[in-house]
Amino acid sequence: MTREQLFESSKALPATPGVYIMKNSAGTVIYVGKSKALKHRVSSYFAPYAKHSVKTEHMVNGVSTFEVYHTNSNLEALILENQFIKQYMPRYNIKLKDSRGYPYIELTGGEYPMLEVSHSRKREDSKYFGPYSSVVAAYSILNAARKAFRLPSCSRQFPKDIGKGRPCLNFHINQCMGLCVKGQVSKEDYRATVSDAVSFLKGDYSGLIKNLESKMNNFSESLEFEKAAKIRDIINSVKSISDKQHIVSDDNLNADVFGIYSDELGTAINVFFVRNGAIADRECLFFGKDELIDSGAVTSLLFRFYTLRGFIPENILIDFELLPEDRQLICEKLSESHKINVISPKRGERKKLLDLAAANAKELIIHKRERETKNEKFQISLAEFLHLEVLPNRIEAYDVSNHGDDQIVCGMAVWEEGRFIKKKYRYFNMRKTEGRDDYASMREGIERRLNHSDEDWEYPDLILVDGGQGHVNVIKALLCEKGLEIPVFGMIKDEHHKTRTLTDGEGEISLNKRQDLFNFFYKFQEEVHNAAFGRMDQKRRKSLTTSSLTDIPGVGEKLSQKLLLHFSGLKGLKNATLEELIAVKGLPKATARAIYDHYNNEKEKAR
Repeated sequence: MTREQLFESSKALPATPGVYIMKNSAGTVIYVGKSKALKHRVSSYFAPYAKHSVKTEHMVNGVSTFEVYHTNSNLEALILENQFIKQYMPRYNIKLKDSRGYPYIELTGGEYPMLEVSHSRKREDSKYFGPYSSVVAAYSILNAARKAFRLPSCSRQFPKDIGKGRPCLNFHINQCMGLCVKGQVSKEDYRATVSDAVSFLKGDYSGLIKNLESKMNNFSESLEFEKAAKIRDIINSVKSISDKQHIVSDDNLNADVFGIYSDELGTAINVFFVRNGAIADRECLFFGKDELIDSGAVTSLLFRFYTLRGFIPENILIDFELLPEDRQLICEKLSESHKINVISPKRGERKKLLDLAAANAKELIIHKRERETKNEKFQISLAEFLHLEVLPNRIEAYDVSNHGDDQIVCGMAVWEEGRFIKKKYRYFNMRKTEGRDDYASMREGIERRLNHSDEDWEYPDLILVDGGQGHVNVIKALLCEKGLEIPVFGMIKDEHHKTRTLTDGEGEISLNKRQDLFNFFYKFQEEVHNAAFGRMDQKRRKSLTTSSLTDIPGVGEKLSQKLLLHFSGLKGLKNATLEELIAVKGLPKATARAIYDHYNNEKEKAR
């Protein structure tokens, strides 16, 4: 339909709530929106008198037809819009990718509560702190708490493991209180320390320090100087961490602060997570030049953002002027468990906080573009050097590592948009190839990789293999069979195990005059080698551990895995008493006795 026809069709719509879907001439969904009055909203796109931003005008020019879904309320429209955006991933909508969810720090219940990172809030007897912007951020804060309060970070289970086995290195270097050592820490003292760690995670540094100083003074007055010294060390740790916190407001402010910077090239959103007046964490979101940023889009983004996070503070500060109906809608939706305020302050401390977030958003997108420009120049240089037809935005490298004829792994490392993406690394255990055949193993690994084609497995622009002409030609033949045209180069090592040169399967390409490319290929070769070797060694160690168990009469593969899991590894199993072995559900007494005798005989021989 022409723009005039679209305008006439939109005028026939009712002025009721609903969702509209814009499609291009190919029938592809390019934009999804919602409105409490479909007629007014949809017709505003195509009206001859309409004045749009450059981005919106570009979207409207691409619309060939639209369809609408009627809802009973604006709130229902918001939910349906979110479902359609996730389903169609339209070009002009701002999008948040679903993942495993945001991580939390979990305080488990029970007699001896433990702190650990969790991706869900499923346990009713646990307490949760966060969510945090990434697993790295969550572990950073958790490790700071463990170090400050000398909390255990091992996988031992308490009180079951108290007095069993030797304490680990952390205890000996004074980074763990030694809960596993019998008589070292009372249950009451441990729970009191955990309570202090909870205050730390909440960000209540001033209250925590005051409480700790009171404890320290009490110990000093009762001449318990060793205990007082330990409390003093904790106080110093907490003060050191609190000094690094960026205090931005009064102690009572808990808010998420959205600073937005947008121009014709794209948008950056910087989110400060302010807890007790300090910036506890941050998250950065980037959107492309085609993704529209208006009141409805930002409202939908807030809805999806908090659907993923699962936690909403009382205050949301946002550097964007939402329409009154959108502000009311998002407040209503987010206030299902407690009242939420979505505000855009114009003055005072909170306005300064918003300005700081927006300034950070601008700096972030400037630096991101600088990195992208630098990476693009490198890609151009690499493409020219190797005579590639397309810029190598995604490069995959492969290496085969083996230990004997059994533990053989083909590892894959991924370089994308200027950096190594470790979460996209993959490993292939040999299923068809028998024995140490490097060519066949490389072919099997890459063939299985090429059988995948989803978002995380998109075909690479360039394939690198750790090997020479033979490896390259084997993979070229594989690609030819599959009808794929992907350049392949081999990385040849010298006698010092460093990248000496490249090969295209016919001749060698010297790197002597290109130090930048030499460093790149050497780094890539080391990266994929370490990945493949690490996974192979993991398999080897697991095999050795399991095989030592399966040598015992009555113990098979499944039972050996069950026992290792039950006793937290081979060391715990070796130190188990006969009574503990017999108590394992499903383990026959005769087999328990055989296991006990096997390891106790080993101990006697060792003496």
